Amino acid sequence: MINVVEVPDPASVRDAFELGLILPVPAPEKNCLVTEPRDGDRVQRLTATAVDFKHGGRTAYRSRKIKIDLFITDARFALACSKFDKGGGWNFWGGGSALALDVAFNSVSKARAALRSRGKMLVGQLRYPWVHRVGSSSKKGRASGDQLALDASAGPNGAMRLILTLPKNIEAAFVASEIAQRAARFRLASEEVDGAVRGTLEALTSAAPLLADSPDSAEFRFFDLPRPKIVGEASARLAPRGMGAGA
Repeated sequence: MINVVEVPDPASVRDAFELGLILPVPAPEKNCLVTEPRDGDRVQRLTATAVDFKHGGRTAYRSRKIKIDLFITDARFALACSKFDKGGGWNFWGGGSALALDVAFNSVSKARAALRSRGKMLVGQLRYPWVHRVGSSSKKGRASGDQLALDASAGPNGAMRLILTLPKNIEAAFVASEIAQRAARFRLASEEVDGAVRGTLEALTSAAPLLADSPDSAEFRFFDLPRPKIVGEASARLAPRGMGAGA
């Protein structure tokens, strides 16, 4: 879901969608990403002050007191950070340059290898078919802001959780509900679902924020999205009907 990648020279990028199937394509500007047509024109941008990424129950990357830009689009939740902690406690298999998604990531990295580089950026994304749960915890009882959590899976023993700490003026419960709504709409438009799965997704299109029952509660409150896809190239290509695979 996250990794440090090369920032390509814009002139060398021919197909941002193909390059960004697993990880988004960084833009030359600070904390920016190259957008895709399926992102739509209602991109919401906010910031985070810390990131914690767990893979298989273990911390793979953690960084505090940084500025990360977050993007909520019609097709994905994404992040970008130009000034990141290059130590950062990387614990990926093979080090910080090799994300544990094996074949899927390797195919993308080969395509990126031909690009002319303009530095590095910490980037990440969850395409909406991958989202298993999205939740929030209250800032009450903590010195820092609310936290936003997103769960996905890369297969057996590949559970992943991304936790982002938000500024004190942003309520994570409202951010989580916005992501749940957009994820549900995208899946209804791009997948053949029926029965209970369709009913759950339809209900989530108008999901209200899950506010804490107690002002002292710091537990995560989650929206569950039924039958999520495994992180990979095939699921990354899902698109709303009428929109091409590269759109």
